[in-house]
Amino acid sequence: MIGQEKTVTLRDIVKHFKLEILVDGDFEQNIMANDIHRAGYEFTGFFMDKEELQRSIHVMGHKESEYLSRLSEEKRDAILDQYFSHKFPALVLSSKVKDVETILERARIYNKVVLRTKHRTTEFIRDLNDYLRNMLGRETIIDDVILLDVYGMGVILKGERDIKMGATIELIERGHKFISDTNILVKETDRGLIGYNTRVLTHPEKDFFLLMGEDQEDINLTLNFGIISNEMSKKIELIVELEPWQDKKFYDRLGLDEVYEEILDYPIKKITLPARKGRNLAVVIETAAIDSRLKLLGVNSAKYFMEESQRIIMEKRARKKRGEDMDEKKLSMEEFVRVNNGLEILYGKDYLKENYITSTSITRPAMALSGYFNLEEETYENKGLQLITNIELEYLEQLPSNKRKENLEKFFSYNFPSIILCGDLKLPEDFKALVKENKKIVLKSSEKTPSRVIASLNSYLEQQFAETLTVHGVFLEMYGLGVLLTGRSGIGKSETALELIHRGHRLVADDLVKFRKSTDGEVIGTASKLPFFMEIRGLGIIDIKTLYGMSSVVLSKNVEAIIEIKEQETDDYLTRVNYSTGTDKILDKEVYKAELYMSSGRNAAAMVEIVVMNLMAKKLGHNPEDSYQKLKGVFKK
Repeated sequence: MIGQEKTVTLRDIVKHFKLEILVDGDFEQNIMANDIHRAGYEFTGFFMDKEELQRSIHVMGHKESEYLSRLSEEKRDAILDQYFSHKFPALVLSSKVKDVETILERARIYNKVVLRTKHRTTEFIRDLNDYLRNMLGRETIIDDVILLDVYGMGVILKGERDIKMGATIELIERGHKFISDTNILVKETDRGLIGYNTRVLTHPEKDFFLLMGEDQEDINLTLNFGIISNEMSKKIELIVELEPWQDKKFYDRLGLDEVYEEILDYPIKKITLPARKGRNLAVVIETAAIDSRLKLLGVNSAKYFMEESQRIIMEKRARKKRGEDMDEKKLSMEEFVRVNNGLEILYGKDYLKENYITSTSITRPAMALSGYFNLEEETYENKGLQLITNIELEYLEQLPSNKRKENLEKFFSYNFPSIILCGDLKLPEDFKALVKENKKIVLKSSEKTPSRVIASLNSYLEQQFAETLTVHGVFLEMYGLGVLLTGRSGIGKSETALELIHRGHRLVADDLVKFRKSTDGEVIGTASKLPFFMEIRGLGIIDIKTLYGMSSVVLSKNVEAIIEIKEQETDDYLTRVNYSTGTDKILDKEVYKAELYMSSGRNAAAMVEIVVMNLMAKKLGHNPEDSYQKLKGVFKK
C-alpha cells in the first residue's frame, strides 16, 4: 500500500479562501506538502531552518508586524530583504497586520506573492491546515478487503473470502452499511483515514455490488437490501481478521493487549476472530465494534475486570494471612447493601468492604443492652446482624447513665458486622459517638415493622449461606426460564449466548455459575464472582451490561433447563433427531436436559431457542413428540 503524492496550486488556495491579492506573482506554483510557517523569529535576524522557510506557506500576524514597525527603517529593510530572498511560495497577512505598504514594497523587489485574509492569524492557520491536509493527504488503494459501517464504526474485514462474504451478508441483513469490497480508496484527512467506494467513478453500474467470484453471480446490494444499506465513505477505525478456527492457536481471551496494523502510517486497532461451526461472526463483529467505541470513550471492560479480579485475589490472600478459615462462607457488607436496596447507609460507608456477615441470624440485642451478655455472647461474635427498634432505644433511656455507658461499651466491643435501624429512629448522641469510635456500620431499613425486616433479610441470608455448587457454563434467562448452556471448552457456549443476548434474552453469568438451593427448594443461579462479564475468543473480556444495557442482564434466576452443546462430526444431522432430551440433577433438583448437536450450516442460537420453546410447550401441557407419535399411528392405520 503505497501513498500517492498530490499537489495543490497557489491559485486553488486563493480561490478557496477568497484571499485578497496584494502582490501579484506565480499562482501556478504547486504546494506539495501541508507545511505552514508562522513568520516571526526571522524578523529578529534568526534564520535557522532554511528548508522550512523555502517550502512552507508563510503567515504573518499583528504581533510580528508590530515588532517590525518598531525597528529602524534601515534595519527593517535589511531584515525583510533577507527574509524575502528565501523561495517560499507566498506570504499571507492577517486582517490586523499594520504598516502593510513597507512589507509590500520589499516583496515586490523579490517578486514574492503577498495575500491577505479577512481572518485572524490562528483561525487562518487552522483552516489552511485542514484544507491542505484534505487536499494533499496521502492515499492508497486497498484490494481484497470489505469496508462496512457497523454501529457507526468503520470496520475493515480481512481474511478468507468465503468467511468474509458470509459475515458481510449477515451484517447487511442486520441493518449495517456496505461501503466497498474492492479498490477501496483510503485517504488521509484531518479526520483520520477515510475509506471511499471508487467504483462509483470507474464502474458506476457495479458501485454497490458484493463481488462473489467467477463462478457465482454478484449480489446487487441496492436491489436486495435497498439504498439505505449503502454508504459512500467511512472513517476506518477497526480491522477484523477472519480466519478458520485453529484448535492449537492462541486467541485473545482477555482483550488487554492492543494489536495494531498500519495503513498509511496510521495505527488501526486489529482483532483476529476465528470462524467455526455454529459461530455467528456477525454478532461477534457487532460486539467488537461497540466495545471499540466504548474504549474510545475511556470505558475498558477488560481492564476493569482484571482490576476487580486482582482485588478479589488480594482480599483472599489478606484473609489467609490473618489466619481466617478460607472455607468459611461469608458475605461482604458491600454486597449485602448493594443487593438489599431498601437499606440506607447512615454511618460506616468506608467500612463496607472490610466487614463480613458469616451467619444468617438477625438479633434484637435486648438482653445485651440490659447487661446480660453471657447468655447470648455467641450472637454478637458470630457476625450476626443487630436489629434495633424504638423499644431498644426507649429501654436505654430508662437506664442509669453509668449502667447505660457500661452496657453500650460492652455491646460495641463485639465484632458484629452491622446495626440495622428499623424505621425512622433518632440515635442518642452517646450511641452515635460509640458507632464512630468503634467504626461500626449503621443501616436504616425503610420497612418499619421488625418482623417483616427480619423475615425479608433472613430469607436472603439463608439463600446466600445455603449449600452451593459451581458449574462451568453460561446461564441465561430465556422466555422467563433459567437456561444453563454447557459443553466442552471452545465449543462456542459464550458466542451462542452472545447471539441470544442480541435476540433479546438476558445474561445471568458466564464461565462460572454458582447455584444455591433456596428455602422453597428452588435452585438459583448467579455469577460466581463478577457478574455480567463475558469472555469471547479473539475479542477478550466484554461487559454485557455496559454494551447492551441493563435490560440485557439479570442478577439471578431459577434453573429450569440444561442444554449441552456438542459438536457433530458428520453432516448427517438432517436424517437424525436434532437433539436428545432427559434430566440431570443440580443440588438434588431434577432439571430438564437436552443435548444439542452442532454442525456447519446450523445456527446454534436458533437451535437453543427451539429447544427452550419446546420445553415451554411441555410445561403448558403440550408434548410435540407425543403428538407426532400419535399422528404417525393414525396414518399407519
